[in-house]
Amino acid sequence: MILKTEVVKLDAKVGDVRLASAKVHLLSIPLRHPFVISLGTQRDYNGTIVELESGEHTGYGEGSTIPQITGESPEGVAATTKYVLGTLAGRTFGGLEDFSAAVDAAIHANPTAKDAIDIAVHDLLGKHWGLHVTQMLGGRLAELPTSLTIGLVPVDESLRQLAELQAERCSIIKVKVGGKVEDDIARVRAVAEHLRGERFYVDANQGYSLRDAIRLSAVLSERGAMFFEQPLNRHALEDLRALRKATSVPVMLDESISAPRDVVEAVRREAADYVNVKLTKSGGIRNSMKTLITAQAYGIEAMVGCMVEGKLGTAAGLCVASSVGNVKFTDLDGYTSMVTQPFEGGLTYQDGINRPVKGVGMAVEKVPANW
Repeated sequence: MILKTEVVKLDAKVGDVRLASAKVHLLSIPLRHPFVISLGTQRDYNGTIVELESGEHTGYGEGSTIPQITGESPEGVAATTKYVLGTLAGRTFGGLEDFSAAVDAAIHANPTAKDAIDIAVHDLLGKHWGLHVTQMLGGRLAELPTSLTIGLVPVDESLRQLAELQAERCSIIKVKVGGKVEDDIARVRAVAEHLRGERFYVDANQGYSLRDAIRLSAVLSERGAMFFEQPLNRHALEDLRALRKATSVPVMLDESISAPRDVVEAVRREAADYVNVKLTKSGGIRNSMKTLITAQAYGIEAMVGCMVEGKLGTAAGLCVASSVGNVKFTDLDGYTSMVTQPFEGGLTYQDGINRPVKGVGMAVEKVPANW
């Protein structure tokens, strides 16, 4: 349902495309079941939707976050999005780089608000030029495997969720950890024992001390985990380096990585084997591409991930993942948690694989009945 709608008059231009006005909606949609991680529990999707009107086309953007990760509340994202759009009114931008720089300069941080605007302008320009956004980025419409998630829940519920994912023929399982390490060790062992050929990894969302991370790493090595995602606090780069030296399991950084400079620092401090780049943390498509390319320059392979967001935001992530060569993994399953979708199209899921929908822009269609 729509919690709030604001209208912003723009009369701006990006290249030869006029931005006449924008609508900013704050939506709330229930989740199929609570999404539990070490940082807290999420029961509803609360997303900001941007509609950019050119007169001929409408570009759609989406931003949905977890306050503990980006420092933004749902209401704050919507308010900031309106504010940033207001600073663009009456201006002319030579292209996407100029537009993106102006969005970045409008306010410090607030990446989710910037993400919603950035996705919307890419969708609009794709429609204007008759191109899929992936083609705009220089990529190809690729079918990519995605991990699906088991929340931070007791062993019996973990196994129930695993059975659901196996019924969907998912090939990569993400297990949320970061609670009591003894409980997490028991859960990891139980899940690993019930796998039927699927690969798995764990994501602690910063939940451990170095000592506990080392304890779990021994089990992950024993059970053949793909990697250990964000085991420690985002700023604990020295401890992350120590963990890498103490274990054979690769370490992936997520919350530690929001911009190209974070990749540089992680490499300098020897704190990461992989990085997880999310549009929401980066401030949109353009900035996430820059972060991925920085990682690529250092020979670091990457994942493109998501928050709990709808098909629009997830499809934007798939566009990015299909356009940079060092993306080895995707975790683009947030939309599967939602009871209904504000948009359809963009991508489809079957047998563990996200498939892009052909079309222009993000190839999504608004579903007003679900608003």
